[in-house]
Amino acid sequence: MRGRFKKWASPYLEAHRDIALEQVDPNDPFFATRPLFLEIGIGKGDFILGMQDILPGHYLGLEKDISIMGMAAKKVVSSGRTSIRLVADDFDVVYEDIMSLRFDVIFLNFSDPWPKARHKKRRLTFAPRLLKIAGLLKEGGEIRFKTDNDDLYAYTLEQIEEAKLSIALRQDEYEFDAANDAMSEYERNFRSVGKSIHRLIIKKEQ
Repeated sequence: MRGRFKKWASPYLEAHRDIALEQVDPNDPFFATRPLFLEIGIGKGDFILGMQDILPGHYLGLEKDISIMGMAAKKVVSSGRTSIRLVADDFDVVYEDIMSLRFDVIFLNFSDPWPKARHKKRRLTFAPRLLKIAGLLKEGGEIRFKTDNDDLYAYTLEQIEEAKLSIALRQDEYEFDAANDAMSEYERNFRSVGKSIHRLIIKKEQ
């Protein structure tokens, strides 16, 4: 599902540092505004733009693929939204800058499944990493996870238990809820060919 390399993407991000940050400054007043949301792996930006209409607030989007981030940034700039910030980097790198922030909701949409067993520690829902993500939640916050990948879904259920997190909602066959959710371009494509979507809402145990 990844796109081809776009040589214009990096210069475009450089030209729009008001939106596409080189790194997060946790003391930036932007991140003091509530509610505050995080999407890890924003793809081409359809979800983060759509979700802002449903859950207004300030959004931070991470995407490690520069070309994909370039396409997302173009959409954000064209939309005129001033309540979205983007960082073109991996979560494990950005984590050091955002570890003091607290988010109301963190979205994990169609994350890379890293299908080979030897790569399982690279998955976003690997228990130690999942605990890091959960640690970024405010009290009562939640992680919203969606995937079309059966193996990643089963793995994530195991890792949630290992991390001693709790599942507030489990939908093995998720019927899209347009009033409370937005679609990424990936979800739209998967649904168009009849693929099942799995969804979880994950919380820290009190």
